[in-house]
Amino acid sequence: MVKTGRLPVLLTCVALISMVFATTGYTITWYFTKADFDAAVSTTLLEDFENFVPKDTQLKSFTSNGVTYTGFAGFGGGNVWIASPGYTNFGASVPQPTDTSILTANGSEDITTDFSTPNGAVGFDTYFNGQYPTTVAFYGAQGLLDTIVFDASLNNKGYLGVMSTIPITSFRWTNMGWSINSGIDNISVAAVPEPSTMLLIGSGLIGLLGLRRKFKK
Repeated sequence: MVKTGRLPVLLTCVALISMVFATTGYTITWYFTKADFDAAVSTTLLEDFENFVPKDTQLKSFTSNGVTYTGFAGFGGGNVWIASPGYTNFGASVPQPTDTSILTANGSEDITTDFSTPNGAVGFDTYFNGQYPTTVAFYGAQGLLDTIVFDASLNNKGYLGVMSTIPITSFRWTNMGWSINSGIDNISVAAVPEPSTMLLIGSGLIGLLGLRRKFKK
């Protein structure tokens, strides 16, 4: 029988080992405020688009800081557009005029974000337009991981954070409203823990549990 004082350590070991050896499943955790996301995982700001050039220019795709952004909708068959501060055609509840650079499109938004290095967690500011539902799909090496759909009535600035037990290689933001912008900004990421590291941590915790039992005798 496991004594109460040892239960948290044992449960931690079991959780870590399950994470390391699981091959048929994975876990996606969603966060809807930056405060909750930051409390769960330590991330690094990857892109805020402030230093990107050219702004306010229709582009089929571009790569910045190891991330490739590609447009599949918008005027001209597909584009991405970095809107400089000062726009007034984002959602009605978005601060007007905007005070930051935002990834959007010239027309409807359907944009993929492909990471050169997979990430265990991804978070970013969200801008909704109150016209159409916004779909955000996350992908790993094996394909679609999960999808979330935001209601068409949302016309505000929000936040979306995702943590995955397997690497996130890309995500796709889709909103087919064309007269009012939707978009994303301030992309933050966290690295994927190495499986060998997780195994060592799990083994170490099991060792500590055994050591405690030895000295408790």
